[in-house]
Amino acid sequence: MRYKEKDVVIIFILAALLFMVFDCLTGKAGNLEPTEPPGPTMVTLNELNTKIEALSSPVQKVVRGTIIFDKNKTTESQMLSSPIDPNHSVILLSDAVASNHDGDTDAWISRTGACLSDLTSDEITIQVELQPAEQKVSYQIIEYK
Repeated sequence: MRYKEKDVVIIFILAALLFMVFDCLTGKAGNLEPTEPPGPTMVTLNELNTKIEALSSPVQKVVRGTIIFDKNKTTESQMLSSPIDPNHSVILLSDAVASNHDGDTDAWISRTGACLSDLTSDEITIQVELQPAEQKVSYQIIEYK
């Protein structure tokens, strides 16, 4: 590039930068006042605030418990301490834990899978794999709004 061409490019770049700075400093935003009331598909700020408040605490209730499975039993049910809505609930189960520590030569510890079999408003039913020892499964039911 020749010196004259470089000078023209530099002048053009400086002019563009000056224009952008001047535009940013003197530019104005449009009017922020609405011209019409909310339409039928719009929501007012009060309605939004009500919805936000409802979402701020979605957990309504938490019910916890433990189910003990007798030897050689795979399904157990337990009445809940307070009624829940099964359609608005999330259930968390621990692994079933079976253990036998009575000093026998075949003493063992085991973890098996536990799964939810049924949930009603006042009862939970859980299934585990068959084990020759007592098993315990803890659960937590989180009811949301």
